[in-house]
Amino acid sequence: MDVRRYMEELNRFIRPQSFPLGVSIFEHPDDLPKEAIRPAKYGIQISLCQWTTLARRWGRVAGATAADINCTPCLAALGFKRLEDPGHLAAYFVEMGYFENRELAEKATRQLHPLAYGTIGAIAFFPLNEALVEPDLLVIYGTPAQMARLAAGYLYHTGELIESITTGFGISCLATVKPYITGKPAFVHPGRGERVLAGTDECEMLFTCPVASVEMLIDGLKKTHEAGTRYPVQSYMIYQPRTIRPMEHLAEKLR
Repeated sequence: MDVRRYMEELNRFIRPQSFPLGVSIFEHPDDLPKEAIRPAKYGIQISLCQWTTLARRWGRVAGATAADINCTPCLAALGFKRLEDPGHLAAYFVEMGYFENRELAEKATRQLHPLAYGTIGAIAFFPLNEALVEPDLLVIYGTPAQMARLAAGYLYHTGELIESITTGFGISCLATVKPYITGKPAFVHPGRGERVLAGTDECEMLFTCPVASVEMLIDGLKKTHEAGTRYPVQSYMIYQPRTIRPMEHLAEKLR
């Protein structure tokens, strides 16, 4: 897998302001590469989204296991720890003030489809050109215009529209890794948690995609670029704007 070429092509066609990331998921905590920076190096536990930012803005290879994370909804939703009853997660949502009542919270929790316990033992985030192991997912943060460009690239060879599900309050960590399970790309709108804790900008969202689809995605970006769909967006400039009266008064005095 030519991840360095992927990095170059994504920077060319998308021009993201932070590094395009590879994400590797491991079944066992001991499989996490020893070179990956873990929160214990700094004597802390973290919310997983913080380590995404460490990778995409600092350019670090960042890794975590359940022992590194103190964000309990993340531990529950990603299956790092056993969630005996999905109702416990719904109760947390109600306590946080996200829902009017328990019934609505349970309805939303069912739609989240938390991962089964043990699905993930460890996870690593890294700039594509710093890959220590082969990534499972590609994750790119950017503006809605950049996301639209990625959608066009993916659509070119698949004809499949990309879906997006958001809570508005958090659990973007779950939405980010879901393509590892579904095999389908997704757009993710980071919620309150990631924007508060990880410094994700209010204009940012992200695209997440199985690495198996990246070659096709990049070729789609290339073909649509050649056909005229590009980023930065090409505002139409070939027209004559109307003049206003003060400009006309000045024109009368020009020789």
